[in-house]
Amino acid sequence: MPANQFRVPSRRSCGLSAALLLALLAGCESGGPRLPESSLGPDVSGLSSAQLISRYGSKISSDGNSDFELKPIGKKAAEKGLKRFAVVDNEPVPVPEIAMGDSRTVARILDEGLNRNQVLDHLRHLTTQIGPRLTGSSNAEAANRWTRDQFESWGLTNAHLDEWGNIGLRFDRGPSTAKVMRSRERRGDGGQTTTEWESIRDMAFTTLAWAPGTQGPVRAPVIRMPTDTAEFEAVKDKLPGAWVMMGRASEGRTGVRGAPGGMRAYNNTFAEIRKKWANPEPPMPQDGRSGLWKGKVKGAQTPGDGMDVEMSLRFAADNSVTGSFNTAFGRIQIKDGRFNPDTGELTFAYARGPNDTKVTMKLTDQSAEGTSVGPRGESTITATRDPSDTPKEPSVEERVLTAGPAGFLITSGDERVWTSAADGWREMTPDTVAKDVIANISQPDYDFINSRLADGLDFQVEMDVKNIFTAGPIPVYNTVAEIRGSEKPDEIVIVSAHLDSWNGPGSQGCTDNGTGSSVTLEAARILSTVIKNGGKPPKRTIRFILWTGEEQGLLGSAGYVKKHEDDLARISAVFVDDGGTNYEGGLNCLEQMVPYLAAATAPVNSAFPDLTVNVHVARNDKNEPLTKMPGGGGSDHATFNAKGVPGFFWDEVGRANYGYGWHTQHDRFDLAIPEYLVQSSTCAAVTAYNLACAPDLLPREVKEAPKEPAK
Repeated sequence: MPANQFRVPSRRSCGLSAALLLALLAGCESGGPRLPESSLGPDVSGLSSAQLISRYGSKISSDGNSDFELKPIGKKAAEKGLKRFAVVDNEPVPVPEIAMGDSRTVARILDEGLNRNQVLDHLRHLTTQIGPRLTGSSNAEAANRWTRDQFESWGLTNAHLDEWGNIGLRFDRGPSTAKVMRSRERRGDGGQTTTEWESIRDMAFTTLAWAPGTQGPVRAPVIRMPTDTAEFEAVKDKLPGAWVMMGRASEGRTGVRGAPGGMRAYNNTFAEIRKKWANPEPPMPQDGRSGLWKGKVKGAQTPGDGMDVEMSLRFAADNSVTGSFNTAFGRIQIKDGRFNPDTGELTFAYARGPNDTKVTMKLTDQSAEGTSVGPRGESTITATRDPSDTPKEPSVEERVLTAGPAGFLITSGDERVWTSAADGWREMTPDTVAKDVIANISQPDYDFINSRLADGLDFQVEMDVKNIFTAGPIPVYNTVAEIRGSEKPDEIVIVSAHLDSWNGPGSQGCTDNGTGSSVTLEAARILSTVIKNGGKPPKRTIRFILWTGEEQGLLGSAGYVKKHEDDLARISAVFVDDGGTNYEGGLNCLEQMVPYLAAATAPVNSAFPDLTVNVHVARNDKNEPLTKMPGGGGSDHATFNAKGVPGFFWDEVGRANYGYGWHTQHDRFDLAIPEYLVQSSTCAAVTAYNLACAPDLLPREVKEAPKEPAK
């Protein structure tokens, strides 16, 4: 649906008035008083309140029509005769009798959220006017300042940019293109012949953030990456200035998200080669262990028969170990390597992103076996030492790099391309930026090029990659604002989302996480508007925070917690909306939190009975209730859970395919689902207001008493 076709329906077409909502929240009987024609228009005159909920409760569509069929939860509630209901572990239940926010104010919040919602306006500006918002980029700072100004314009207090650190180098992307070109001979009026190049295919592509671009358009032929000395000798004269197309990461992995790791691995490999050129290594020790180890790695998303692996290991006299770990994903340097000569145990780690993979192996004679454990699971590794010791000649990668190609092309594995960052980005300086252009192209583009190479057709690839660096230090911020509490202003409920996004070509940072940011903005606007127009203010402070640095490892929230540690004991709950454009459909919590959260979210179910909020108890793999909040490192709530503060990642429920846009070129404004974002922004406002007015802070996990020492 084109964005300009969406309109939030008027009160007369499908919304619920504040008076009607108040009546519903008060629990009018389904056979109760009829509404006059003037309440919602002639098309609804004579309907009971229950019928109005059923007909107009939540479905807001592009044409203003509101008919929908209640989902099972709504049906169950109706069957049970529940006038107002909470949803706990997927079952409608009576609302816990806990004093929450002023009911008239809650009704006004729902009315404002349903009938005058502006969440799409915020999202449109973030995505189409500002664009993608990489941490530390010019766009991210522009978004910080714009969101602060929005908060101020709505009357929130203490709106400011909260600096959480700095980075060494700002990275921005200018307009960038990648095309497949073919030549045509054209004869002029004078009989002379000229060659012109025309585009025959626009390619979907990305590069790592904080990695180099092309310094202008570069058009060149494509050469397949040689795999051995013979293949290198056959193409070495064609490599200077050419685009080198790397082979598939691994056969059988189509559709698996491996390209960002591949880009980082190649980026690190080429950087290490250049470092070796500048600082040649001493000869490999002749200790019977150092040298080249070859074998297989199996598991953790590798094909059934595994992948080949090479480890170049250098054992030092102090039992430290350095070297590289090389698979089809590329070569990467190991770190923290240690060898225990008494047990024969070798341990080291390597990183293809923000998280390490840890390897533990047992060396016996000239063989080794063990496991690697990383973010994607566990793998087994077996290897034997190459009796010829270390290679005596440069690697193929080093030979290709010596030839001076224009850059390298790798495939993403399907039609999406994923953006990530070069390792060491935060400490990077202009002198330490990588030298080699590495582009991740989509699988269809890779196949198109590969086919033309196989057919011997004449073509070239032209890339114009505008990657712009600004020397730092560059300060980085969270945006913070608040609605001050009237009775307990030092106690806080936090509503939040991360404002930063990846910034690959084509992306606008919509569902990750412009949607959550816009929901947070709209929740703030709704609450401020209602309070300015006579609604009762919350008893506790509601603080709105838009984090940055989330994509690089929850950096903004971690910086906030460190900087504001004195506030932690007074924070009731932290809510994070970071699941895309689906609606806020649930909260995962401890058993003692259920009554408060069920009571806080219940009004949302009355207004959106087919988009209900399911409060469910967190359980372990034995279906036993947890006693500690689940850690969950996927978003900024985890930073607070680690400190014992209840942090919640809203369950996102609905029809959206989150993986289609996640970190890819497809993450654009047109992915947004308006009715879901209307529910989410209204839900966030209601839940925060109710908890801010609750009798006490949200119950926390019960800390175990320290065990007495044995006598």
